[in-house]
Amino acid sequence: MKRKAMPEPFDMGVPPQPARPTKEVDWIEETVGALCDPLIVWPGPWMDTIPEERRKELPLHRLAHIMLCNKGKAAWDEATDLEALLYMYPLTLEHPISEQWTRIYLYLGTKALKGMPDDIKQESLSDYDMGELRDLKRWIYRKRVEARKARARGEKAETKAEPAKYEQARFF
Repeated sequence: MKRKAMPEPFDMGVPPQPARPTKEVDWIEETVGALCDPLIVWPGPWMDTIPEERRKELPLHRLAHIMLCNKGKAAWDEATDLEALLYMYPLTLEHPISEQWTRIYLYLGTKALKGMPDDIKQESLSDYDMGELRDLKRWIYRKRVEARKARARGEKAETKAEPAKYEQARFF
């Protein structure tokens, strides 16, 4: 009698786990980075208006993200939901954003903040929107690591000619 193959976890209703990075992760460096890395935000006149309360919450969100990464429930190469929300905050005050990015912004607010009004909560995203969000979170994480390495070398983080804005046209 032939044995039936076990179904993949996705077939049993369990979403697939994020892939682990191919390189070895230095969790001590990541933990120190969670506490000391700078906040990456949309550069502009509104970047100083981010509420101090949210800035103070950020290290705790980063540490919780590291714990999820250690358990295989989150990707090491992504920023937290709160980081993505805080990156977009000055942008939303400077320019109107597209309908897609409005959905993503409301989703981040629903996940990262408590007390979102029911009429604007965004509980889930389409696969495409989630892919766009993950791209943004990876970009923010890369910029954070670049700033960490630049600080270790004693340089200023934004000395390159490369703009710090995340592909500006994508938000509009």
